[in-house]
Parts: sequence; structure tokens; C-alpha cells
Amino acid sequence: MATVEDIVKVAVVTNRTPNNVRCTSTLTAEELCIILCKKYNIPPLTRTLFALRVKGTDYFLKDNCKVLSGSRDYELRIRFKVPRLSLLITLDETTYDYYFQQARNDVNENKIPEIKYPEHKQELLGLGITDMTRAIAEERLPLNDVIRNYKKYIPKEIAKRHGPFPKKYAIDYLPQLSSVGHNVNYVKNLYLQQLYALAPNYLAEEYDNVLWQNGSEMTPVRVMVAPFHPHHPGIRLYNTLKREWFYVCSVEELIYLTRNGDSSVEVSRRGTPVFLKFKSEDQLSSFISVCDGYYRLTVKWTFNLSKDDETPSLKELQRIKCHGPVGGAFSYRKLEEKRGKKHGCYILRQCQDEYNVYYLDVCTKTSTTETYRIEFKGHCYIFSTEEYFSIERLVSCHQNPEGRIYLNECIPPSEYDKSQLLLCGEPVKRGVRIDQAELQEILRDNKSPRCLPNKDILLYTGSEKTGSENITATYKALWRLDETKKLLVAFKTLQRERANDYLKDFVDLASKWACIQSSSIVRLYGVTLSSPTAMVLEYLPYGPFDDYLRENGDRITPLHLKKVAAGLARALWDLSEAGVVHGYIRCRKLLLAVLDADRIQVKLSGPTLRQYTQQDVHWMPVEFFADMNLAKRSVIGDIWAFATTLWEVFSYGQLPTETNPVLTVRSYEMGDRLLRPVRCPAEVWALVRQCWHADPLRPQEIMRDMNHMLYREYVPVHQYEEPKISLDHIEHAETVSSDRFIPSELSDAGSNKSLISDNSVPSMNGTMSDQYDNPFADNKSSNSLDSMAALMYGLPNEVSSARSTSSAGGAATLGLDDALHDCDAWASPRLMESIVSQGKTYLVTLTKKIGSGNYGHVFKGWMERDNQESHRKEVAIKKLTRQASERNGTLYEDFKNELEIMKSLQHINIVEILGYAWDQGPEVLIVMEYLEEGSLNYYLKFQGEKLRISHLLKYCKDIATGMDHVSAKNVVHRDLATRNILVVNKYHVKISDFGLARIIPKEENTYRLKTERLLPINWYAPESAVEPWHFSTKSDVWSYGVTAWEIFTRARQEVPKFDVDRPRERASCFQIPEECPSEIFRYLMKECWALDPNLRPRFIDLIHTCKRFIAEYQ
Repeated sequence: MATVEDIVKVAVVTNRTPNNVRCTSTLTAEELCIILCKKYNIPPLTRTLFALRVKGTDYFLKDNCKVLSGSRDYELRIRFKVPRLSLLITLDETTYDYYFQQARNDVNENKIPEIKYPEHKQELLGLGITDMTRAIAEERLPLNDVIRNYKKYIPKEIAKRHGPFPKKYAIDYLPQLSSVGHNVNYVKNLYLQQLYALAPNYLAEEYDNVLWQNGSEMTPVRVMVAPFHPHHPGIRLYNTLKREWFYVCSVEELIYLTRNGDSSVEVSRRGTPVFLKFKSEDQLSSFISVCDGYYRLTVKWTFNLSKDDETPSLKELQRIKCHGPVGGAFSYRKLEEKRGKKHGCYILRQCQDEYNVYYLDVCTKTSTTETYRIEFKGHCYIFSTEEYFSIERLVSCHQNPEGRIYLNECIPPSEYDKSQLLLCGEPVKRGVRIDQAELQEILRDNKSPRCLPNKDILLYTGSEKTGSENITATYKALWRLDETKKLLVAFKTLQRERANDYLKDFVDLASKWACIQSSSIVRLYGVTLSSPTAMVLEYLPYGPFDDYLRENGDRITPLHLKKVAAGLARALWDLSEAGVVHGYIRCRKLLLAVLDADRIQVKLSGPTLRQYTQQDVHWMPVEFFADMNLAKRSVIGDIWAFATTLWEVFSYGQLPTETNPVLTVRSYEMGDRLLRPVRCPAEVWALVRQCWHADPLRPQEIMRDMNHMLYREYVPVHQYEEPKISLDHIEHAETVSSDRFIPSELSDAGSNKSLISDNSVPSMNGTMSDQYDNPFADNKSSNSLDSMAALMYGLPNEVSSARSTSSAGGAATLGLDDALHDCDAWASPRLMESIVSQGKTYLVTLTKKIGSGNYGHVFKGWMERDNQESHRKEVAIKKLTRQASERNGTLYEDFKNELEIMKSLQHINIVEILGYAWDQGPEVLIVMEYLEEGSLNYYLKFQGEKLRISHLLKYCKDIATGMDHVSAKNVVHRDLATRNILVVNKYHVKISDFGLARIIPKEENTYRLKTERLLPINWYAPESAVEPWHFSTKSDVWSYGVTAWEIFTRARQEVPKFDVDRPRERASCFQIPEECPSEIFRYLMKECWALDPNLRPRFIDLIHTCKRFIAEYQ
């Protein structure tokens, strides 16, 4: 079939002439956006803010829409509002300018519904005058010319209705405003801030004539999507009959969106879903795409809310396990945090600035990270001058551990990555302390578990049921809430003789379960703390689902089972969002909650204390065979167990055929999987198989896809009910007529009998590659059979960790770290420490380790005041540990010296010390401001190509300015280098790391080395690197010259090694950097390297030199 071509017209705000683009019938809206963004220099980093709007309407195209399927006339617009304008300026000035021009055009053309004339005429006039100020500064137009052409800048409504008045207003005020000399970005920011104040819902989208299916009623509503509404951010419905608003949810509370096929959609949120019917498919697509776009730009960049509306480029990135344009600093940190820069680990990421360019960050043998460029040429990938037809091929050609580039394990993108791709994320909100009166109001609707007095629990005599390993006992009980209200509950406690052995594990289990509030999970109402320690749980009388399936299979349809699968998928997602790993998802852990003629509902019961055995192999990922306890800590284990549980469900409660466990392990490692159950629908089976992949679907994807299957059959997925009980007002619960009570521990069906062998139940046969070609699979085994033998014969298992699954594609993708929201968080609360800052006490919370050294560790964390009003601030915490202090007795004094020096240095170009803790024995803290961009050395490597000479000179000026302040305090830094310069943003850097700094005695001009230690002599002046080992402000000037040399090489070259045998020839080792003007090299570097310290310039001289060059190279 021949490809159809046609011309599409696209208007852009920065060019009066529309673009005529020849498009094929297969070209998508996203691809057309990319074509235009390339043309107008919008980089990949900010391209996701843009979308195509159909000219003359308020509807946008979804990313995977074919552009020739409808209109041929579009507008390229920034669709998604950026709340942090300063972030957009920093990331890309071109995008920022486009945003400004679009907003300016919308104001001038009266296209913003919130801005009304004449109500806002004064504000509109003010915006016009601000735009005139911008034109004078940006376009360098004479003042009189701008005033003469005032109608170009004043909103049309003002110019039309007020004649020459705006011109007179401009004559009165514009000369003064333009003479202040504000830079262009400042004026644009001022304009946009005025607009945000005037129209806080700018870029909000509205959809009229929508029907809301509210129960049996169909109510006409207007839908508004305004993620930054000051009081109700997110999605709201306006009932046009009752003239009242209904708040649906925030963007963060969305879970998925499912189309019905007749312009209807289910909006799944935390709580009861909302069903909407739009007047057209175009309107519905626009609604779905705006929700999805904001979700990707604020919550999870790697996830599409709608299965039918997936972003083509995102699907391709996921296929090749590639990050978006996250930047090098993020990538390096992730390699450090996730794998400790282990040799062969790597991250593939898109370039931030160029299309069809990727970067490969690879960990080397020496625990450093090297970055390589890959360019896609349409038919192949160019890497190190070689051509590869696919990324998989490129990876497979670099599998030699002894090779220069070793690609063993790919660290894939995670839905929990917090990178700069979340462009629409809001800044951290201010915390507020409350009083007791407010607390009562806040706790009124709190449904969290509570501590219960034992006297309120009444046990049914003879109801005790013992768990499968005699660890726990569960009772049927009544919980008395007051004299009139009682609730039937399950009371689960440890067996008395096992209490000492399992008490801690039992309490840990309860603390995990306390975090879960889900309609698909058995609820924990509370705990009793002693006599005995117990969990008070929701009582479900019908028993385990696998028993019911085996006994009543002929009455259950595959559709019933699909609904059960959807409920289990919801439970899996709720667990993952709460950061809880279940560790024992099985069909027997599903308890029947509702059972009637038309409806079956199950709930997942809690984890177990039982140990894993060889019988659990079918529910374990292959990479966990060496150490099955990993399943208690990784969501990957839960995903695999979820899939096997679906196999049980669609096998109607049957278990996999009993075989020799060692042979079973070998079969799994060879790629075999359980066969499809006879009555399992093909689409469900495809999802199960994807969950058994090395890179499985994530819980949110599983839930979305499972519900998508059901919705296509026009089936209400969830039968949502309002809770039957409220812990504040519980009606008397009816006594359950059936006394049959089989709690979760007892429901271990088959634990005391052989595995069922039945010809009707498929067992393992055939490999995964029969249906799914997975180039990233790994069929190698490592210690798995030994581990299984140890389990079988009761031998101690010495294998402490799972093998790293690796192959051509780099392997174990979702990794033990990936979907686990730090499972160690359940071991103990995060530590909070007191520090002193400017005489006031603050609380510091350590959240993540980001670095280590011989002194201890550096953490990322939060700092807040211990008072009524609290504003959280993200900080870096340098901590001297007790162990480091004991290893090296001088570290304590060095740390104290660094603190005292930093306390004396307060300057805009020096990293700010925010506080310290010094009264905690050997463990002491220094708290500093946290700068996300990291060191200048990293920044130059990742951003160097797009930095102009004026940027580099600004960094040199900032460093010289900071060092001028340091020298004025009689301090010598001794470690000035780009690695110790931190980046605030593209225009601002700060000096950090005063660990080697020393105070020069007042009676002397130099500091002399007193103790032997490792020193960065490659940056040192000759008199500091060899005898007499003198340090002074002049030796810091030498280091400044080396740092400037690093900056102008853009950190591409290593600093030459210092030859201690020829110190007088040191300056000749530095060649002029490429693209560095000779006069800059001479006055900013070479003069700093004069052998005679007295001939070197002062820092104040270097500041003036930088200013002169900045003016010249602006």
C-alpha cells in the first residue's frame, strides 16, 4: 500500500510565517513536534512541554495520533505550565523565550479566560509596559521607537478602547523602568510572574458538554484540568445543573485512565473511580493526553496513564532500556548509589541537547565512570567510529571483562527516578507546626491502625487455628469499640513458646502492614502491645480462594477470574506505592471477601513468618534461586509471584505438578516456564509471561493493562463500596452465620500433603523464546543447584546474594533496588539529629548517602526549624563517623578546623554552611547547602558543548571573587580545582571543600606543611609541591590558574602530572586549550603560573580581568 503524503501547516509563536511540513500518513504528532523543536532549537530536555493544538479549537493531539488523520492546520504550543520559572531559565533559554512569547501573545490577543476587560485593565496595561521594557533591553531598540510603536506591545483590548492613553502612560513610566538596567530574563520573569498572579490557572484546560456517570445518573458537567489551582489542584467537575464544583483528585492521585470505546473513560484514582463520557473522540483524546502529560512531568516520567495512548518515543526508550535526557550528573549519582560504580555497570541515556544522540556512562575497573557518545543515523548507531544496527548488537559486542569498554549490567530507568525531567514538579512546600486543637481535627478522618487495649478484645472459645509452622495462632474475636458497638475481627498472635524467637519479626510485620490502606488488601485495624502482642485484622469468613476454586470451579467463569486478577493487581500496586514488599503472594493468601451470584471479590492477606522451602521455586524469579530471602526485600519477587498466582487462579486452584526441585530449578534456568492453563485467556497469559521476564512490567503497568482488558468488555472493573465501618462511628456488625474460619496462616493448602499431580494441570514445558524473543534473557546459572540442595537437606546456605543476571542486553533490569522504595526503611525510623545554626536549633534528617571518604560519609537530607513554622530545606550533611575517627586520630581536628574556617566564610560564591553538631562525641556533622547540579568538573563534561566563553568566564569570575574573600580572611584553600567547585546553575558557581584549608598565622605570610598526607600536587605551585612546602594566597592563585585551565578545556583533559624533579618547568606543561582565546590564556592562566609568587596577580586583579573579558565576549 502506497504511503500517502500531504502538507501540514503549523504555526509557532516565534515566527509569523507558518511552517509547511510534508508529512506521511504514518507520521505521529510527537514526531512532528520533534521536527519543529529541532528547527527552533528546542532541546530534548524540554521538548515534552510542547504539543500540537488543532487550529481554531481547544483540543490537542495525543502523542501517538497520526497527523494526517484529521486537521491539516495546527499550532505548536507549550501545553504544560511550568510553576518554577527559574528552573526553566536554567534548563534552556530558548524554551523559556518560547514560553514568554506564547504567554505574551495570549495576553495581547485576549486568549486567557481569567483575564477580563475592563476588570483587569490596569494590570493589562502594566503587562504592556513591562513588555516594552523587555523590548528595549532585548531588541536594543531606542526608547522613542518603542513608545511610538506602543500598539505592538499593549494588549489589543487596551489599545482599541483607550486611544492614546497607553502611549501617555508609557511616556510617564517607561524611561524610569528602562534605565534601571535589568537583564532580559529578569524582565521576562517579572512579566510571567505578573501573569501568574493575574491568571493562576493559565494553561488550564476545560472540556464542555461532558456527562458524568454518577451511580445511575448521567450528570452534565464541565471538566477542568488545572494542576496548580491554589485550592483544588488537579481535576474538577462543574455540575452545570446544580452549579457546584466536585473535586476529583490531584494529578499525583491518578492511577490510570481506561477508554471504553464510545468516547467514555474511567478515571482511576486513589478511591472510587470516576466515569466520564465526552462528546467526541478528539475531546476525549485531548483530556487523556493532558492528564498523561502532567503525570509524566510531575510524578513518573516513564509511565503512560492510558494503555491506548502510549507515547511512541517512551516505548522505544523502554525497549532499549534507555533513560530520557536526565543529564550526566544524575546518571553518575545513580551508578554510584545503585551499584557502587561496579565494573561493567552502565546507563544509557538520551542527550539533553541534541536529537538522535545518546550517551553511555560506563563504570570502569578503577571505579571511575567514563562517558561515550552514540549517534543514531536513521539506519544504524555510530559508536567509536563503528556502525551497529541496534543497541542490543552494540552491547553484545562489548561483553569482554578485559576490554576497554565492558557492558555487563544495564541500570534501566525507574518509575521512581527523581530527575530534572519532572519539569512541572512544584517546589518543596513549607511545613507548619500545629497545636493540640488542630491535631484532633486532622485525626478525625485518620484510618491508620491504632494501639488497642486487650480488655476490648473478646476471643471465641475453640476458634484457635495454628499456622502451618506452628509460629502463630489466629482467633475469631469481637472488638468492643464501646458499650453498644462491636466488630467481628481476626486476632493473630505468636504461639507462646515461639514468642521469644519471633517477636521482633512479628512486630516488623505489623509495622509494615500498618502502612497499607487498600480495598484489595486485608485491613489491619490495630495492635495490642503486650499480653499478648497481636494484630487485630479484618475478618473474612469464607476462607482461602484456592479452596473455593477447587470445590466450585464449574460455577466460576474466566470473567470472574479476570476480575479477581484485577483486584490482585490493585493490591500489588498499593503495596508498591506504600514501599512494602509482601514476599509471599500465593493463591492461598487470597481470602474471599464477597461471594454472591454475580460477584466474587478477594483480598490479599498479610505476609507470613514462615521460611521459604524448595516448594516455593515456582513463585521465585530465577535470579533469586541462590538466596530466596531476597524475595522479602524486592518487588521483583512480588511481581513474579503475582504472575504464578494468576497461573494458580486460572488453573482453578491447582498447584504446579510436583517434580524434583533440583530439576525444576534447572528447567527454569534453561528458560522453561509453566504452560498456559487451558481456560486462561490469551491476553491474560501474555501479561503473565511479561511478568516472568527479566525486565517485568511494573505494578502500575500491570494494573493498568489488567483493567484495560476488562474495560474493553464493558465490565465494571471494581465494585467500589463506601467502607462499612468507620473507626470513629461503627454500626453494630452482624454476626456471621457461618463459623467456618480459616485465617491466613492456616490457609497454606497443601503444606501437609503432596503437590497435586493432575494431567489437566499443565506443568513446565517449552522455553520462553517460543513466544517471546527476549535478547536480554540470561540462561546461565550460578550456585542455584547448590542452594536448592542446601534447602532440601537442611544444610546451611552460604550463598548470601543473588547473582547478577547479565548478558548481551545487560540484564537484571528491574534490579533489587529498583521498585523497592528502600525496604530497609522498615528496619528502623530515619535518624533525626539536632544541629546549631546562627544560635538556633534545627532538626536534620539524613535520607540518602551520596558520598564517602576516609573521614566518613556525605548524606543528602532535610533541615527544618524545631518550632511552630517550619520550612524544609534540602541540605548536604558531612558526617565524621566514630569508626573513621578511631582509625585516624587527626581526622577529628581536621574536621573541626574545616568547620571553624567555613563558619568564618560567608559569601555568595562560597558554599554556605547552614549548621553543625559538635557535642555528640566522635560523630560530628557539618550541614551545608545542597546543590543538585554537582561539581563543575562533572558539569563541564556534560554541558560543556553548549557553554559559551562568557559562561566560562563567569565561572572564573565567581571563583576569583570567592577566593578574594577567602584570602581576605587569611585562609589558604590548598585544594582549588573544578572538582571542588559546585554549580548552582548555568550562571553561578560556588567554592566548596575546605578540608585542606588552613589559617595563615597573622605574623606570617605563608603556611608550611606540618604533617605528611596525600595532597593534590598536580594543582600546586612549585613552592608548595616540593620543599619548602609553603602555602599562601599566591599558591592558591597558581591553583586558580590550573582551575581556569580545566574550565577552558571543559574538563576534557587531565591535569598534567607534577614532575617533582623539574618543578621550575611546571608552567610549560600546560598547553593552551582548544577554542580558548590566546589573551585569556595569557592573562587568566599563564600569569598565575609565574615562578616568583610575588609576580602572580592578586585575586582582585583576576576579578577585573574576568570582567573585562566578559564584556568583550558577551
